[in-house]
Amino acid sequence: MTQLEFINTVSRLEDKMFRLAKMMLISSDEAADAVQEIFAKLWVKKEQLNNISNRDAYFMRAVRNYCLDRIKSKQAKESRLDKVEFMVKGPSTEKDMDNHEAVNVIKELVEDLPEKQKIILLLRDVEGYEFNEIAEMMKMNENAIRTALSRARKSIRQAVTKQYEYGLQSHR
Repeated sequence: MTQLEFINTVSRLEDKMFRLAKMMLISSDEAADAVQEIFAKLWVKKEQLNNISNRDAYFMRAVRNYCLDRIKSKQAKESRLDKVEFMVKGPSTEKDMDNHEAVNVIKELVEDLPEKQKIILLLRDVEGYEFNEIAEMMKMNENAIRTALSRARKSIRQAVTKQYEYGLQSHR
């Protein structure tokens, strides 16, 4: 892989890689560091990248694997909860407050999902990857991807429904 090919691949995927890293690591700083570290490691292996048929999936899998390693490390576990960030700005009206609260609840529910389900949900519903691409990134078969995505969505739907029903019952 030439330097120009590497730069083109990197520039095209950098945002997606960052979003996946941020979703997994929570901290923007840690996610940016992770992406830079992955770029450096992949640059060292640039000659081997010529043999990769789906470079996009390979780069995204590298992000996933790196982030999982960071999460497993004791340092990441200790700092993870201290670095929680929410992208939603503060509410200004009652409707905004309701939307803000709903977004925060869903973000918390997604964060509480098992790691594989969380990653698959992000890759499919946020990043728009196809099932076969996710399967390649995650080293899983497509049926397992579909099942994990279904379970993640169902879990979030049930939790939101339960919370909404509780809110209705408490106002009666």
